[in-house]
Amino acid sequence: MNAIRSLSEEVFNQDQHFSEPGHYKTIKLTDSGSKPEVIKHQEDELCAWFSSTPNDKSILRNIEPTPTLKLASIHRTSGPRLMISSSAFNRIFASMKADPSVKYMICQDYDGFHEYQSDGFLLTRFTGNAMYALVWTFDPVTLTTSALFINRWAIMFDQFTNVLYEFRTLMCTPSLLCFVSAFFLIRDFDKSTGGWELATIQHIEGKTGFGPHPTGWRGVEPLSYIHRFDINQLTSWLQATNEIAGNAVNRSRHQKNGLKLLAMIKEEDARGETFGLITASSVTRGKADLRELANAVVPLQRHISSYLEYSEYLKDRSARLANVLFALLTHSDADASILLASAAKRDSSSMKTIAIMTMAFLPATFFAALFSMPTLQWDQSKVMQENFWVYWAFTIPVTIAVFIVWMLIVGRHWIQRHIFSSISRKVVA
Repeated sequence: MNAIRSLSEEVFNQDQHFSEPGHYKTIKLTDSGSKPEVIKHQEDELCAWFSSTPNDKSILRNIEPTPTLKLASIHRTSGPRLMISSSAFNRIFASMKADPSVKYMICQDYDGFHEYQSDGFLLTRFTGNAMYALVWTFDPVTLTTSALFINRWAIMFDQFTNVLYEFRTLMCTPSLLCFVSAFFLIRDFDKSTGGWELATIQHIEGKTGFGPHPTGWRGVEPLSYIHRFDINQLTSWLQATNEIAGNAVNRSRHQKNGLKLLAMIKEEDARGETFGLITASSVTRGKADLRELANAVVPLQRHISSYLEYSEYLKDRSARLANVLFALLTHSDADASILLASAAKRDSSSMKTIAIMTMAFLPATFFAALFSMPTLQWDQSKVMQENFWVYWAFTIPVTIAVFIVWMLIVGRHWIQRHIFSSISRKVVA
């Protein structure tokens, strides 16, 4: 483990970027009382807040400590870049007594669940998804859970703490955040999937008439009677359906991780895991909290399984709709090609008319130019003068030269392919 920690620290120091400090939302939960307010701290205040251990005095007086959960939010931008200074982050990490091995998961933006437990550090857990990452430790002596909520692309801290507050009576086990994360994720995905994604699919199906609820005309009326769509609109719909299919795959991946978290909670309960709790009362309380979480696992597993089945159906539904949109887009493109061909045909007819008119006036133009030549004297008995040959001496060679140049331009590819290649073969030989 020492080698893993050392390598993780090295990668974290090289790849992780930090930014100017700002304000950080924090919340401290206990198992009693009303919901505490979310408090904003400056960077120095945040470090001091994490360093304070409210249950130390209780331990010194041999009083059973109260389970406490401290959660702070840190924003992450692209890069990845944490919106906090490096020194402050390391101070917080040291206050949490977190295993440095987890730093690799933070800087590499990992998803899934990861756990580290070694001498000198508290039990350290990490779970990540598309919206956020959670890093937390559990102190079995003070019954304190210290956690960092790292926002990835969505600001979900307030919503997450609202859910967490409802399970505040189960804080005597580090598995609480595993359960809450799985619960929060399925609720948020239900909202997103049933909101924009399903509404978008239904909107496109309603406009095109293709979907699980046919309009009545599909496959009955000739294609000429079906509404023609704008190419830009079809392209936008096709992009949206492919995006929805991709989201369905990604969310299914995260929900499968949620199922793993729930399965782990059941296994921990089955083997009577105590997580290093010391006093008999804390062990009893920890097992009871874990048992209550395990009892809630089964219905949540069913919920996630149903979501996975629907997500697979939505992905297939999006894929079929994308095929329909692509067919409509191809048909619209063919219509545009037909219009271009018709325009080209009209242009060809116009050029043909111009050519016919030119041919009609060409003989008259030629003879008008011929009769106006000074080498032909029509008022004399000898019409053709002696220097009339000069006209033909220039006209015939120039005409031949024009045809030769035209042939060279038109047949330059054939000349390059046959003549030059033949010369090259002879030179090589």
